Amino acid sequence: MSAPIYAERPVTMAKLDRPSMAICLSSDVIAGLATSLLVSPFVAIIDKSIIASASGRSNMYQSLGEGFMTLARNPVQYIGKRSVLAVYAIFAGTYVTNNVVETICINEHMNPLLPKFFLGSAANVTICAWKDAMYTKWYATVAPRPIPRMSYALFALRDTMTVSTAFIAPPLVSPLIQAEPLRVPKRTADALCQVALPCLVQFVSAPIHLVSLDLYNHPNSSAAQRMQVIRTNYWGCSMLRVFRTIPGFGVGGVANRQARISLTEFLGKSAAAFKQMQKGSL
Repeated sequence: MSAPIYAERPVTMAKLDRPSMAICLSSDVIAGLATSLLVSPFVAIIDKSIIASASGRSNMYQSLGEGFMTLARNPVQYIGKRSVLAVYAIFAGTYVTNNVVETICINEHMNPLLPKFFLGSAANVTICAWKDAMYTKWYATVAPRPIPRMSYALFALRDTMTVSTAFIAPPLVSPLIQAEPLRVPKRTADALCQVALPCLVQFVSAPIHLVSLDLYNHPNSSAAQRMQVIRTNYWGCSMLRVFRTIPGFGVGGVANRQARISLTEFLGKSAAAFKQMQKGSL
């Protein structure tokens, strides 16, 4: 089997046969699951710290230190924690959905951007809203109660912004910085957009995140009190969400794509070798 089908391929190229398509889809799933396992422990530590700090349960930096110390002492045990598994579900669902949708669309000679946006957002927003609801109940100072609908709506808006800049914007922005006058090399431009764009949007979405948490922690607060929460926590929350995004959608996005390419090539060569062995045994 040749290069992965999500590489630049002519629209006139014939569709892949069933075994080749199975190899690509298998690579999509394995790469998504493996990348999610790589990034989830780090993201879980940051998410827990943000929510615990916003609720007043603990100091943000103290919570970060405790989380990373626990991860360093016993990484296997830490990965099995419910907080990590909840984050793993988000990234696994998002990466696998986007990978599979992209493969199917390109094999059908369709532009994958809109399908990836809608289906990837649906997977990410649904699972992430559930995860944030669980985190808020686990790590808030108030007694567990139903999450307000407005909090769910704000979680969805926040995550749609992140998914858009992680999966949709990079292939649109990268050609712009490859052109005059910047002339950034393609590989550098692709990696830069993949890492920078999802990070930059966190400075816009951080207030949305803080308000969604405050609606749960302090349902009767006034608009002025919510603005004070934003002013107090904005920079700390923004920077932590940037640090959360770098492994999750920046470095993780690059790792996911490279894993797909490597796995597709490996599985393709393995399948070809197996067929050759079968022919030789006849």
